[in-house]
Amino acid sequence: MARQDQRPVDYIPARQLWSGFNPLGIIKGTFVIFKGYIDESYGPNQNVFSFSCLIARGKDWMEMERKWRLHLTAKNKELAKLGRRTISRYHASDCSGRRGEFKGWSLDERDAFVLKLFELFKKFPSHTVVYDAQLNDICQIFPEWAADRLEAAYFLLTGFLMHQIGSDFKKQSKGTPVKITLFHDRTASDGKYDPTILRAFNQHLNDPTFEQRDFFTTIAPLKWQDSVALQPADLVAFECFKEAEARIEARKSRRSYAALLDMRSFGIHSMSFNQRAIRALRARMEEQQQLGIVGYE
Repeated sequence: MARQDQRPVDYIPARQLWSGFNPLGIIKGTFVIFKGYIDESYGPNQNVFSFSCLIARGKDWMEMERKWRLHLTAKNKELAKLGRRTISRYHASDCSGRRGEFKGWSLDERDAFVLKLFELFKKFPSHTVVYDAQLNDICQIFPEWAADRLEAAYFLLTGFLMHQIGSDFKKQSKGTPVKITLFHDRTASDGKYDPTILRAFNQHLNDPTFEQRDFFTTIAPLKWQDSVALQPADLVAFECFKEAEARIEARKSRRSYAALLDMRSFGIHSMSFNQRAIRALRARMEEQQQLGIVGYE
């Protein structure tokens, strides 16, 4: 089981899943093409913020999306037959709280539905990178960002995700050329922070000190109506958010989160910022600004 503490890095996955992605490609030295779907999760008080990216090969995403659609279609047929409201998609927080389209579902019905979604991950080789932070801490140390704490979170954590994804894939690829295309759910329902994410992406892509910048091709926002892949990304983001809350409140991990960790096909690298790490970040950014490196502002 992963170690959980209050250091900047919560845990590092024990499994190395690169061979599950494309062993033939590695042997031949050909490009390995990946797609990563980013989603965020945070509570109504906008304090605990979790930002994750679920990454897999393109062909594995196609199969995952196909099976995901089949499961939702089967459930909607069942609901329609009973004269009940059908669902347009899986939405993690609504499903968990049995709200919105999931209103009226029993606990047993919800759990049976979600269990089948979790089963799909068992045959879906993937790697997740996730950062979480308490935005109250960030705004205490960066008071100039308090006016829009979500903008600060999106900007900071987009860059950290890119660097950790690059580091993980460099380590696991063993020299094989890698290309990663990133997508994210539209932010704030109207795309308010989409430009912030793009600005952070471009800043790091143009940073000559970022060794793995050539791994990344582009980043683009998607509406949930146009991408089934955002739904499994939402499931993972929600579980990572709940795990961050549990750690802060000294509670046990959810059984659903533990089930993900137990899957051989699911790799994860999870990190959490505490106040010490955020203070170190501020000191480093001030040093970079003195050197003329573009910062958040």
